[in-house]
Amino acid sequence: MEIERKLKALDRIYAVYDDFVRTQSIACKMHCHECCTTHVTLTTLEAYKICETLPSGERQKLFKRIRESAVLQRFRPATTTNALAELCAADGDLPEEPEESSRSTCPLLAEELCSIYALRPFNCRCLISRTPCSESGYADMDEALVAVNTLFLQTVEHVDADGCSGNLLDALDVLADDEKRAAYAVGNLHCSGNGLIANRPMSVMMVPPEHRHQIAPILQRLRAIRV
Repeated sequence: MEIERKLKALDRIYAVYDDFVRTQSIACKMHCHECCTTHVTLTTLEAYKICETLPSGERQKLFKRIRESAVLQRFRPATTTNALAELCAADGDLPEEPEESSRSTCPLLAEELCSIYALRPFNCRCLISRTPCSESGYADMDEALVAVNTLFLQTVEHVDADGCSGNLLDALDVLADDEKRAAYAVGNLHCSGNGLIANRPMSVMMVPPEHRHQIAPILQRLRAIRV
């Protein structure tokens, strides 16, 4: 899928999720940032959108923050959501994820606000909570919400099936390079050679049967985007 079509599809996916979030009771509000850490992951499509949409001056500020964050500990996933779904469906052995490292505050925060809020990746958008995270130390989400979030994660990856996934800071660091950003745009970015993992198309939908009826209207809208 050509890059412009992928970007338009991503915008539509975000819009569907925004509509869904408006129906939820959430405690998240401005200046909440408990979940804004260096453990966020994203696809190269989302990283590309961030890099290409920001004005030149803001883009250079972003790249400077990324370079300065090189020493921060971060979560680097061993597999993507769609690859995990395939393994689960085949009852295969799941790869070991790296042990949880200490979390640092996301370097993209400025005065407790996200400096790229309008462009934030889906993993940031979907971490919503029914109660303030500062009280419990984690996001309070019911099983149905987790199922919806997983479906969206799979869909975003599916749209970027010829791209890569990885830690937010790592992927942005890779695409800060003009040549690599151009290579990604034409489907020629080498994932493992840049410390990222290859995406997969969605071949298995990881939604529990008990939530499928509730998710059906959302799924219908997402299927229209992916076609």
